[in-house]
Amino acid sequence: MGVITFALVSEAKPWIRALGAKPDPAQGRFRYFRTPEHILAVTGVGKLAAALALGEISHKIPKEERKYCRVWNLGVAGTTSPNKSLGDFFWINRITDDSTKKEYFPERIESFSLKAEAHLTTFDRPVSFSKDQETKPFPNFRELTEEESKSVDLVDMEASGFFEAASLYFELEQIQVGKIISDHLEGTFCTEDKVTGYTEKTIEPLLSDFLKPFDWEKEELLPDSEKTHWRNIGESLNFTESMLVELEKTILYFKLRHPDSKIPLPQFPPEEKKLEKRMAKEIFQSWLGRLLV
Repeated sequence: MGVITFALVSEAKPWIRALGAKPDPAQGRFRYFRTPEHILAVTGVGKLAAALALGEISHKIPKEERKYCRVWNLGVAGTTSPNKSLGDFFWINRITDDSTKKEYFPERIESFSLKAEAHLTTFDRPVSFSKDQETKPFPNFRELTEEESKSVDLVDMEASGFFEAASLYFELEQIQVGKIISDHLEGTFCTEDKVTGYTEKTIEPLLSDFLKPFDWEKEELLPDSEKTHWRNIGESLNFTESMLVELEKTILYFKLRHPDSKIPLPQFPPEEKKLEKRMAKEIFQSWLGRLLV
C-alpha cells in the first residue's frame, strides 16, 4: 500500500491518471483519490495543511496495515541554485523549517531509480530572491537576503509539516520527500500546465519505485531494549516527556545516517551539582546538537 500527498491538484493529476485513482467517497476535509491499494491526497498549500492531512490519512488505514505503506510527499519546489534546471527531480535528505529552525532527516534506505539529493527549507510564505539589491520585494513574498540564500537550496511550504506528522504514524524508513524544480525564485508562480508537465516527465521511474513491495525483512534499527536504555538515561537527567520523545527520534536519525558509528553520550553534570530544570534543558540541547552533526 502507498500514500502520496501533494499540495496542488496540478502535481497530483499525472499520478491520479497513472494509478487509475478515483475520488474517495469519504472525502473528509481534504481531497482524496483512491485505488484498492493506494491513497493520493491533495492537501492545499502550507505545512499545517500537510500535517493535518497526515492525521486524517492515518485514520483511513488500519493500524496493522500502516507498516506496509510507503508514505511520500511529492511536488514542486523553487531553488536558489542556478546549476539546477527546471524539471530536475531531487530526493530530500534534510528538511529545515525556517520559522522553528527544526531539522528533519528523511532517509532513503532503498536504491531508487532517480539518485539526486538536495536540502530543502520549508517557509511559511512564498519565497523570492534577487541578487539585484535595487529590486523591490514581491508583494506577499518572503525576500531572501544574500546571506540567507547561501544556506538555502530548495524551498517549499509543506515538507516540514508533512514529515513531522508522518513520523507520528509511520516509521522513518517509510517516509520520503521528493521535489521537482519549478522556478529559481523569481517571485512568480509556476502555471498549472507547467507543474503538470514537469510531473509527467518524472513519473515513470518514480511510479516503478512506488509500486515495489515495501521490504520489512530487516533488522529493527532501534530495538525496544535500546529505546529503554536511552530513555533511562534521559529520565536520569530529568528530561521531560517531550524531550524523551524528541531524543528517541534524534537517536534514530543518527543511526540512519551513521549506521557504523557509536551513539555519542550526553555530557553528564558533575555529581556535586544539583540537576535543575535549566541545566537539564542545556544538557538536552547539547546532546541533540552532537546527534545531529
